[in-house]
Amino acid sequence: MFSEEIGGRIKEVRLANGLSQRELGQRLDTSTGHISWLEAGKAMPGGELLLQLHREFSVDLNWLLTGEEGEPGVMETDEEVRQLVDHYCRVDLQGREILRSLASYVGREKKPSTG
Repeated sequence: MFSEEIGGRIKEVRLANGLSQRELGQRLDTSTGHISWLEAGKAMPGGELLLQLHREFSVDLNWLLTGEEGEPGVMETDEEVRQLVDHYCRVDLQGREILRSLASYVGREKKPSTG
């Protein structure tokens, strides 16, 4: 399930920065319980939390949401990130799944064409 995969990546960010769930919650202005639910895949991060992860830890939001690495050397501006998160937050669960699938598709390496 997507929420469990995203939760696992949030946990990766937390552990890579040597933080407890309590410390991450403090840095992101949320509760320890909310961090626990996110990491367990029982909740999805909202737009503000996504932006805070990006700003605080330079988290690639494409990676966070899809597991795919972003294009090296291409860094979104804060405004571009805000717009992406805003679009993501405005759609229903089916729309979010479509956006994640699209982001995953766009993030794939291009294979050389044979011809």
